[in-house]
Amino acid sequence: MLRPILAGRCPCHILIILMLANSLTSQSVASEVKEPELDVRANNNEELDRNYLATLIERFDALAAAAKKEEQEAEEMVASIPTEQIEEALRFGQQYVEEWKQLEQRIAKEDENRFMLQGTSDKNGGTLLSPAAKYSARFAFIRHNPAAMAQSKEAAVDYVARQYLSDKLGIPAGKIGSINRLATSSNVTDRQAELPPLSPCNFNSKFRTIDGSCNSNYQPRYGQAGTIFRRLTSYNIYADNVSKFRTSVFGHPLPNPRLISTTVTVNDTVPDPSVTLLTMQWGQFLDHDLTLTPTFTRSDGTEFHCCSQEQTGFDVAPPHPECSPIAIPRGDKKYDPSGRGRVTCMNFIRSIFGKDLNGNTPTQRHHVNSLTHWIDASNVYGSDEATAQRLRDPNGNGRMKVSFNGDRQMLPLKPNCCNAPIPTGGTCTAICFDAGDGRVNEQPLLTLMHTIWVREHNRIVDNLHIVAPFQTPEFYYQHARRIVIAEMQHIIYNEYLPVMIGPERAAQVTSGEFPYSPYIDPAIATEFSTAAFRMGHSQLRSFIRLFDKSGQHSKDSYTLSDSFDEPFRMHQPNFMDDALRGLLQVPAMAVDNCMADDITSQLFKPKGQTLGLDLISLNIQRGRDHGLVSYFWMSHLLNSNYGLQTSPNQFDHLLPKMPVEVVSALASVYNHPYDIDLFIGGVVETPLPNAALGPTFAGLFALEFLNLRRADRFFYTSNIGQPYALTSNQLAEIEKVSLAKIICDNSDGSITRIQPKAFRVPDDLLNKPVPCSSLAGIDFPKFLPL
Repeated sequence: MLRPILAGRCPCHILIILMLANSLTSQSVASEVKEPELDVRANNNEELDRNYLATLIERFDALAAAAKKEEQEAEEMVASIPTEQIEEALRFGQQYVEEWKQLEQRIAKEDENRFMLQGTSDKNGGTLLSPAAKYSARFAFIRHNPAAMAQSKEAAVDYVARQYLSDKLGIPAGKIGSINRLATSSNVTDRQAELPPLSPCNFNSKFRTIDGSCNSNYQPRYGQAGTIFRRLTSYNIYADNVSKFRTSVFGHPLPNPRLISTTVTVNDTVPDPSVTLLTMQWGQFLDHDLTLTPTFTRSDGTEFHCCSQEQTGFDVAPPHPECSPIAIPRGDKKYDPSGRGRVTCMNFIRSIFGKDLNGNTPTQRHHVNSLTHWIDASNVYGSDEATAQRLRDPNGNGRMKVSFNGDRQMLPLKPNCCNAPIPTGGTCTAICFDAGDGRVNEQPLLTLMHTIWVREHNRIVDNLHIVAPFQTPEFYYQHARRIVIAEMQHIIYNEYLPVMIGPERAAQVTSGEFPYSPYIDPAIATEFSTAAFRMGHSQLRSFIRLFDKSGQHSKDSYTLSDSFDEPFRMHQPNFMDDALRGLLQVPAMAVDNCMADDITSQLFKPKGQTLGLDLISLNIQRGRDHGLVSYFWMSHLLNSNYGLQTSPNQFDHLLPKMPVEVVSALASVYNHPYDIDLFIGGVVETPLPNAALGPTFAGLFALEFLNLRRADRFFYTSNIGQPYALTSNQLAEIEKVSLAKIICDNSDGSITRIQPKAFRVPDDLLNKPVPCSSLAGIDFPKFLPL
C-alpha cells in the first residue's frame, strides 16, 4: 500500500514566529502569539513611497539568497551521508514510484470497466452515474502531459528517499538536498525524466523561440516552457517544509476550503463603476499567456477521481496518491441543502511538480508551468513547435490558420470532438476552436479575445506584404509575431497595469531605474499565479450583457454558468461585436468578497445539471497544494516599508485593510489571523486609491510585471539599438497602439466608435467615445527596415 509522500516531521528552522503558537490551544489566547518584527502599511490612503519597488526587490533578493544558502547547506548535508545509505533510500523511493505506476494502471483498468456502464439507464430512467460524477466533469481543455508527470515521479523518488533518510537519521527532510543524482548503481534509479529539450541558441536573432528558451545568454533555459515556477519566499509554506499542506499556528489542519468560501464570500453584485468588464477578460487572456499548471491526469487527459464511495456513491478505491479532495460540509446550502450528505466531496488532485533548471530536485515542491514564462503571446502561437506549426496556414504566406463563418475570419476548428464525450451513434457534433492555449473554448468571451488577436496577426501580415513584398512566409510570420507581442506588452504596461495597481505603481514598474539584466530569473512567481492573478474571479459577472449596434440590449445576452464550453456562440452573426460592446460598456465587478454564483457552485456544470464546482474552494486548496505562504506574512513582506505598525495578532487589527463584515467572517472560520490563506485574504482587501486591487495583490502584481520586464531581452522597450531589439522608429509606432485600436481593426465591422481607454468605462468628460478612424495605429512604412 502506498504511503503518503513525505509525511515527515516539521523543519527546525523557522524564520517567523508562527510555530511558537503551536502550544496555544484556542482562539481565546490568540493574542499571546508573539508578533513578528515587521512593519505594515498604516492605511490604504498613504502616499506611495517612491522607493517602494526598490525596497521590495532588496527584501525578496535577500530572501532568495537565504533560500539559496539553505539549498547549498542541504546539498552539503547529503555529501556527508554514506553512499550505501543514499542508495538504500533511493531504492525505497523507486519502489514507491513503481507502486504508484501500478496503481495508476489499476485505476485506469477499473475506470474502463466502470465507465462501460455510462449511459445505461437504471429502473428509474436515470443513469448509473453518481451525483458527484454529474458535476465533477471539469477543465475539458486539460491534456495529458507525460513529460511533466515523469518529472514528478522522478522528483518523488528523491522526496521519498529523503523522508526515508530523515526517519533513519533523525534529520528533517527539508534539510536534505537532492540525492537522486548521487546514485552510483544504474539499477537504483532510472533518470528518464529529463528537462525539456534545448535547441542551439542564436542570440543575434530578432525572434523569440516558441518554447521561450534562448532569451538569456546567462541561462538559456530561463523562461522555457515546461520549467518550474519560482517562489518569492520558501519559509513556512509546507508543514514539513517539503510537501504537506500548511497547518494552523495551533498545529491542526486549516479550515475547510468550502466552509471558507461559503462563510467569507457572498453571492452579490458590487460593480466597480470605473472599470469595464473587458478588464476581467483581458486578465484571463493574459493569464493564459503566462501560466498553466498541469495536474495528474489519465492518459486521455481526464483527471483522476478522488471522491470515495462513502462520500458520493462513486466507488474510487484506492484513490490516486496525489488526491486531496475537498469535503463538502453537511447542510451546505448548495450541495447538501437537505442535510442528508447527498454530496459531500469535491474532486481535487494536486499539481505536477518538477526539477530545477539544473535537473535537480528542489528541497520543496516546485510546480511545472506548461507555458513559457514570458509575455510572448503564447496564447496565440503556442508554447511548443508542434502547436505553432499546427496553427500556421501552410498556404497563407505567413498568416495564421483560420476558419470562416460567411466572410468572417474565425479561429481554426479543432479536428476532434472538443474533448467532449462522443454521443450515441459515434458522430461528433461539438464545435470548438484551436489556439495557442488549450483553454480557448472555456467560455465565449475568452474565445472572442483569441479571435481578435489571430485576426490582428493576419492583418499585420497583410500590411507587411504591401510594404515589404516578395519575402518568405517565415519572414512575414516572424515579423508579425514580433509586432503582436510588442503590442500586447505595450497594452499591458500602459493600459492594464494602471487600472489594476494604480498609475503611480505602474509608473514605477516601467521606470528606467530597473533596467534589463540577463541574470534575472523570469519564472512566474507561484504566489502571483496561484493567488494574486486569480483576483479576476471576483471581477466576473453572472449575466453577460450584449448590445446591438443601435445600443439596445441584445436578445443573445446570457448567463455565465450556461456558457461554459460553448464557443459556438461565436458563430452567431452579431455575437462578436455585440459582445465587444458589452465588454466595453458594462462595469466589471469589484475585487472583493462578492462572487458570482456561477463560479461558487456552478463552475463547468454539465448540461442539464444545476451544480458544478466551487472555484473559490479550488483556489484555496490549490494555494495549499502549491505551498503558498499565509496572507499575513505576504502582506507584511509587501508593505513593510510603510509606517511602523505592529502586525495583526487579533482579527480587528485587519480592519484598516478590510471591511468590518469581512473581518467578522474571517474570524468566524479561521482560528487566528496568521492562518488566513493568501488568496482569500488578498481578494477581500479594500482597493487602493485609483486601483482595482488592495495593497497585497497590487504589490504582487508590481513585482511580477517588473520582473517580467527586467528579465526579458526582447521586451519591446529594452535594448533599443541592439540587433535583436526594436529600432527607435519601430518603438515609436508600437507606442501609438491601444487596445481600443486593436478592437476597431479586428471587430466584425459594426464597432465604429469606442472610448480610447478600453479598460475604463465611457465618460463624456474623461473617456469620451471617438470614431475608430481617429485612433492612431502603426504606420507600417515607418517600420522599415525590418
